[in-house]
Amino acid sequence: MSATPIRFAPAVLAAIRAEAARAYPHEGCGALLGPALGEVHETLPLPNRDEGSPRTRFSVSPRDYMAVESEADSRGVRLLGFWHSHPDHPARPSATDRRYAWEGLLTVVIAVEGGAPRDITVWDLPGPDQPFRQRALVVGNVPTTGALEEVP
Repeated sequence: MSATPIRFAPAVLAAIRAEAARAYPHEGCGALLGPALGEVHETLPLPNRDEGSPRTRFSVSPRDYMAVESEADSRGVRLLGFWHSHPDHPARPSATDRRYAWEGLLTVVIAVEGGAPRDITVWDLPGPDQPFRQRALVVGNVPTTGALEEVP
């Protein structure tokens, strides 16, 4: 973990934990918003659109992605990445997570054991053919707007 830490507002982590617990036993997911890559101020829960294996996979539809981009623009912030839960598995990205991850966006993984949220980890991709790199997660006093509504 040599890169700059990623600072999360306490309310964002609380919202991720609550949404991940609510989604259990399926994977929950959401968007991460903020002014710059190092500061996550908001999260927007997203519906898991995976129809085949929602317990072990998540999918964000193109429509939901566009809605998040539009919402971020309207709030004057950026889409920084996505979070998703791993029901009854560690908070480490899988090979599938790597296959679908985008360079320049954060990947946050939260373990949910028996419905209880546990560890949260933050990852990025330093290059297109590189493996995930773990980033330090710092809880800090960053401004929030309380965005907890689900994107349609």
